[in-house]
Amino acid sequence: MIPPFNDSGFLPPGVHPAAMADIEARFGRQSELRRVQMESVRWMVDLAVRAGVQRIVLNGSFVTDIIEPNDVDCVLLTGPGFPKDSAAEAELRAGLPFLEIAMVRRRRFERLVNFFGTDRFDAPKGMVEVIS
Repeated sequence: MIPPFNDSGFLPPGVHPAAMADIEARFGRQSELRRVQMESVRWMVDLAVRAGVQRIVLNGSFVTDIIEPNDVDCVLLTGPGFPKDSAAEAELRAGLPFLEIAMVRRRRFERLVNFFGTDRFDAPKGMVEVIS
C-alpha cells in the first residue's frame, strides 16, 4: 500500500513497493497529463521486464500530489544477463514520452535512490518501487 502524502505533498521517506494497479490508482488518473504519463510508465515497465531489469523506482513530481507533474523520473537497476532482450533495451535507451530514465548498475542505483530521497531543499521524501 502506498502511504498518504505528508503536508508538503510528498510520500513519507523511503522506497514504497507497489503493484502497477496501485500506482495507477494513486498517481495515474487525476488529470489527462497523469493518464498519458501512466501510459508511458506501463510501456516502460513492459520493456524493462522484457530487457531483464531487476528493479524499477519511480520518482519526481509524478509521485507527489501535484495535479500536472512535469515528468516521471525512473531508475532501473540492471544486472548480470542484462539485456535479455536487446530490442527492449534499445527502446528504453531511445527514451519514452514524459519519462526520464536512468538504467544503472547496483552502485549507481543505490546512489541515485539516496539522492532522490530528498527534495531540492534536502527535505526527506519517498518514492515508489514497481513490484509484480
